[in-house]
Amino acid sequence: MKKLVPDPPQTSSLYTTHITFGSSNGSHPPLFAVCAGAEFRDALTHLSASLTSAAETNLQLSELVDQQFSDLAWATQQSLEMSQALVMSMLNTVIEQGRRQSA
Repeated sequence: MKKLVPDPPQTSSLYTTHITFGSSNGSHPPLFAVCAGAEFRDALTHLSASLTSAAETNLQLSELVDQQFSDLAWATQQSLEMSQALVMSMLNTVIEQGRRQSA
């Protein structure tokens, strides 16, 4: 028997949870928080922008510091670039799944 009414497209059920940060090693209560309930795609978009900002800042730093700290800055740069690639891969997957569900 055929269904007369098609099922609605499935939506992602992935959302952020409440997480605090910015406590300066426990010397005071956390100052900031990630709010619960943001959609996964939106959170990844903001994360990507934050990583891009950190990578740009660190790249400038790595060009200014002396050799003693330059290696640390370049290692951090590589870690940031790996993180950016992972976030972009995840964001592309979420976008592609959204396209498939709406088609």
